[in-house]
Amino acid sequence: MGQKTTDPYHLHLPQNTRGRDFFMGDAHGRLDAVLVALGETGFDPQTDRLISVGDLVDRGNNSYELLKLTKQPWFYAVRGNHEAMLLETNDHFSLVHWLMNGGNWFLELGGEAAIESYALAVNLPTAITVDIKGGKTIGICHAEWPGDNWADIEDVMTDKLLVNHMLWGRSILKDMRVKTDATATLTIHGHTPMEHPIKLGSALFIDTGCVFGGPITLMDIETALAWPAFVPSANQPPPRFIPEV
Repeated sequence: MGQKTTDPYHLHLPQNTRGRDFFMGDAHGRLDAVLVALGETGFDPQTDRLISVGDLVDRGNNSYELLKLTKQPWFYAVRGNHEAMLLETNDHFSLVHWLMNGGNWFLELGGEAAIESYALAVNLPTAITVDIKGGKTIGICHAEWPGDNWADIEDVMTDKLLVNHMLWGRSILKDMRVKTDATATLTIHGHTPMEHPIKLGSALFIDTGCVFGGPITLMDIETALAWPAFVPSANQPPPRFIPEV
């Protein structure tokens, strides 16, 4: 799945002409919810692909098992802020911060499994581009896309501030800001748990708080493209944020 480096990199997937592509919200160790959702969609690993918006790890019971799914040829994931914490914990402060956010599973794992978990997290790209019908593209990064032209994604990988926004940012949802992109038909993100997916212009957010009692979102391309855009108004309050406990 790419070079083995903690440096950000971008993965480009060609159009899936054999089957379906699904986008998955933050799973946070909930392998059980992922397997149920795959069964409900009739997912076919021979032809279909699953693309995660990141945060496979922490808080749930099966972080290691979810990371191991990235070895499957049908499973792709971008790096989330929780995978970033795994890779970047190098002092007491960052360790305590990670443990407060569910990183204890890694310390309990130990041995070869811990080494493999780190290696699998290292392999995760920070951004994925998916080609779709009509010569169009969908961009995926974990938290939000701070740019306005996805075609610049390779250059963005060298900008630490912009990459940090891609991993940790919440300003678009916080401000309910309608996004437009010059080249990507849609950009898809997780990170901020909401009671249901929300599309703000060309930005679709699909973290529905699986590890906090909500469902896991598994959405195919057609559904993602057709998802109704949210138009902020006094008569249409925004969806509720799910508290991260």
